[in-house]
Amino acid sequence: MAPPPELAAANEQENTSESGGNILDLVQLSELLLFNNREMKQRLKLNDPARRLIHQGTLRHKSKKKEYKLFLFDHALIITKPKVIDGRERLHLVDHPTPIQLLQVSSEQTRPNILGFIPLPRNKVRHQLRFLSHGKRFNREKPLILLSPTADVAQAWVENVDAQRDTNRRSTESNALSLGQDMLVRQEHLRVNCAALYDNNQIIVYGTDDGVYFQAQNAQSRKLIDLTNVQQIDVLEDLLLLVVLAAILERSVFTFPLDALDLFDRMNRAVRLSRAQVSFFKVGLCMDRTVVCMVKTASLSSTVKILESVGFPAGSNLNRNVETSFKDTSNRLKIWKDFYLPAELYSVQFLKTKLCVAGSAGFEVVDLETLDTQVLLDPADNALNFVGQYKNPRPLDVYRVGDEFLVCYREFAFYVNKTGWKSDKNVIIYWEGTPIACGEYSPITQQSIEWLNAFSYTALHYPYIIAFSQDFVEIRHVDDGSLVQVMHKAGVRCLYTKHSPSQTNIGHHRLETSPSTLVSIEDRVMFLTLASD
Repeated sequence: MAPPPELAAANEQENTSESGGNILDLVQLSELLLFNNREMKQRLKLNDPARRLIHQGTLRHKSKKKEYKLFLFDHALIITKPKVIDGRERLHLVDHPTPIQLLQVSSEQTRPNILGFIPLPRNKVRHQLRFLSHGKRFNREKPLILLSPTADVAQAWVENVDAQRDTNRRSTESNALSLGQDMLVRQEHLRVNCAALYDNNQIIVYGTDDGVYFQAQNAQSRKLIDLTNVQQIDVLEDLLLLVVLAAILERSVFTFPLDALDLFDRMNRAVRLSRAQVSFFKVGLCMDRTVVCMVKTASLSSTVKILESVGFPAGSNLNRNVETSFKDTSNRLKIWKDFYLPAELYSVQFLKTKLCVAGSAGFEVVDLETLDTQVLLDPADNALNFVGQYKNPRPLDVYRVGDEFLVCYREFAFYVNKTGWKSDKNVIIYWEGTPIACGEYSPITQQSIEWLNAFSYTALHYPYIIAFSQDFVEIRHVDDGSLVQVMHKAGVRCLYTKHSPSQTNIGHHRLETSPSTLVSIEDRVMFLTLASD
């Protein structure tokens, strides 16, 4: 994206004055750059026809007396250090390219002191530039202070960065997803702990610290169930069941019949599925069964109990208003599998015939017929050695995209094929933020009744993969992993997303246009949708 014409002209003039006439174009710069690894070069994408070099110049480190050459592109900033190799000056990247969506630059004037307290004369004033990224990959998450030769040069950097960042924010490409309006209509604004959608997204059910609320589209919210600290919620429409995890009776899972929620004795119709404490649960389809998977996890081991549907074929979608033959909710689910895994589990996801678990041992796949377990990533594939370079990488989620799987860790994401080998698609996403699930369950301390899996770390909203960090949301394209958009919203929690590995088999030409990702900001709940919808 090119800067405004008047700014581009100012850039050229400024570059000449501060760089002594040595202005590099994209071709020259591409030849001179030295990258620490191939990933840096891929992220910079200098060969992209849309790439633009906006501003460049030389700045000095305030303490090391070293000169750095900085280059501002339409999408990122790079900082380089001149290095002579075989008699030729090359430019070595000293840090990761910083996305302009996350970049902040400010300037100030300072007067150095003698002996720490005697200021130097006014003509010795220094012009400082403070570079800061909201991401974690810049300068070890610390601001970088560089010295500018003049106040005008410093101001030019600030103006160019601000102008290009604003240009990007206004562009169509950088507004791929948008947040809707608060969809809840209620008299009292309560913090929403969890939520789910059903009846073709026409009804939202959500949990708070004092119970479960329902709201039909354009209607008022109604509290139908009194429960303490509702932490996770989901709906089994096939079985006409609401599934709830609440912090009563040592974190128990209950089911409530949807067709009896308006009845006076609805609490008497609740069925407690778990006698032992439950850390989290997951509902879905596996082996043509509607199932509920309950997990009790600890630091060294986990117990997994899976219940299957009884009497209702998976995917039957019975009308909620039709009288059913199952008056007793307990008859709708029965124990299918009950097993132990020697690892702390963070999440579980259903594949077509297997269970994929993310835990302290990494991603593992459990054969639900034999209960045999194997690792998802094939250790024989040397292309996956980079995963082991990280200390205890945290597995998050797995998404099926076409014939491959997008494997998401807290540190990075990449594609593997069905055999667990790294995909030929050479895409590795290194998150700028740290994907978190707000309210993460801690099996060791269990302080503040924190939990796992009530919120998602990531969400697939094709053609984008979304990562939720503490201070911002990063949105990337699934085809090449490029950073498309950053939403500077603190505390955004992903409450609900309808995609799962068993349901998501998306071809390159099919787009998911219906609203499928539900997020919460403070006490508001809204859809995150494609901006084109």
